[in-house]
Amino acid sequence: MRVAWLLVSLLTAHLLVAKWNGHAEAMWPQLAMIAVQCTAVWALLRRYRRSPALIRLPWLLLAAAVSMQVLWASTNTLATLLGDKGGYLAALATVLSALYMIPCMFMVTRSFALNEPRTVAVLDLVLSCMVAVLVYEFFTSLLSGPLASDPSSIYVVLYQADAIDFSLAAMAMLRLFGARSFRWRYFYYAASAYLLINAIVAAIYNRLEMHGLPWWAGSLIDMPHALLALGATRQPPRWLRAHHPSLPVSQTIASFAPIVLSMMVVMLTISTSRINFIPSLLVGASAVLFYGLRVAFIQSRSMDSQRAVNLSAWRLEQQVGRDPLTGIANRATLDTRLREALEEGQATGSYCSLLMVDIDYFKQFNDSLGHVAGDGCLVQVAGALSRSRVRPHDLVARYGGEEFAIVLFAAGSEVAQDVAHRLIDAIERLQIAHPGCPLGRVSVSVGIATQTAQTPLDPLALLDEADRALYRAKSNGRNRYELATRMIVQ
Repeated sequence: MRVAWLLVSLLTAHLLVAKWNGHAEAMWPQLAMIAVQCTAVWALLRRYRRSPALIRLPWLLLAAAVSMQVLWASTNTLATLLGDKGGYLAALATVLSALYMIPCMFMVTRSFALNEPRTVAVLDLVLSCMVAVLVYEFFTSLLSGPLASDPSSIYVVLYQADAIDFSLAAMAMLRLFGARSFRWRYFYYAASAYLLINAIVAAIYNRLEMHGLPWWAGSLIDMPHALLALGATRQPPRWLRAHHPSLPVSQTIASFAPIVLSMMVVMLTISTSRINFIPSLLVGASAVLFYGLRVAFIQSRSMDSQRAVNLSAWRLEQQVGRDPLTGIANRATLDTRLREALEEGQATGSYCSLLMVDIDYFKQFNDSLGHVAGDGCLVQVAGALSRSRVRPHDLVARYGGEEFAIVLFAAGSEVAQDVAHRLIDAIERLQIAHPGCPLGRVSVSVGIATQTAQTPLDPLALLDEADRALYRAKSNGRNRYELATRMIVQ
């Protein structure tokens, strides 16, 4: 309430001294306008101190933007006191007023995410410096150089300023409707209201100035700053809490926002190209390059994050005992269950059997059809092996690469051979085309090892025995199975 009374007092005093002096650019009316602007800066710094760490920087940037307006008004006041025969102070004031866009561009384009790469912030800073240099070159050339006598130059400056002001306001409003956090919506509500009203007021004020400012014109400048001071100190409207944009909308808006910075650089390079063509062209090309680099760095960070997620998922799959591609048991689970089967067989005399299954000519399959098709083949084969096992408690696991292993609890050699026979038939029925295989389709070879009283409890011993049987099956023509003790042709 005190802030409201202070603003009412300052606005009234501004009108009274402006009416008394009869001129908007007299010293006392300008001092009153500076007082209103300083009140807005004070209110923003107060909000800055009371805000959480993540939201502090945007409030500080908005305070910096208003501070540029304070410098503009102060320079105009200095020109009134000292005189400005060459028009240099007026040109400097115009440049200072235009530079408020630099912190504003940061407000509407940055994501302010904690994990945003520092390189992205550096690129944004470089682009903002380019904007500052272009603004200085553009305005000083048109307002204090040889082109200042051309009325069309003034209109070019006005149209350029309008385009920048309304673009910033539109982008701030877009960020308002895309913000998922209430605190961010509150900030963009205050920022967008200020930028929109300031754009409208600036458009009116600049055109009035071309024909001589009326005594009340300075009060127009008070409007956005007074409303900003109230918005930063009073409670936000209730609808800000009720508005909850969807995640896709929020992400789309946040992804689009950074392009505004490059667009403004390009807009300024187009305008300054009539003054210095080559430098403007180089700056415009740099803006496009920097935006491309910005996107590349963000995509690189996103890919790193995705790889980390995939690695975590893979580790989780390993922990829960599943192969991430095929969904069947992995090597760790195979070792555990095979040891259990060996211990059970030794204790009860109901020995287990192990089948090692290998896809024939799988390297040639990948070479001819690609690794994506190879992954699909592995998934289909794993499914067929799972469906063809004898009993639910038997284990089908991926041993590695294109090799699979099947543990048959309490199953002798005859049962293992019957399972191997059905496995080979099941893979054949899949009819997966294989250009690199003599059969023209995917087939498998199987090695069988059955536990005996002399078999060690170490799973590696039975695995090695089954693997040697598998090697003989592949050496003897593939698409067949072999026993560890004698050969059976399929």
